[in-house]
Amino acid sequence: MIRSLFGPSSVFAMLRQGLGDAAATHRRLAAEVAGAEMPRAGNGGNASDASATKGVDLQQAMVELADTQLRFDATSRLLQKAYSTLRIAMRDRG
Repeated sequence: MIRSLFGPSSVFAMLRQGLGDAAATHRRLAAEVAGAEMPRAGNGGNASDASATKGVDLQQAMVELADTQLRFDATSRLLQKAYSTLRIAMRDRG
């Protein structure tokens, strides 16, 4: 019974793993953003400039950061709801 609630294949374990994965992805993306160069003004809009390419990467990384944050928040809420449901079930049973 306990193993089915808290074992490695339980909803709780999968949601906790999802939070860990999202946090790791967020750290990786944040490091990419921190290391990216902003495009320099006055490059004439030359898309082949290496700094312009970095700017596009920065923009994509920011989009991925926002997506990861949304996924983390949703997973966190699901985990809170699952624990809340478990607490209610334990309270009603006892």
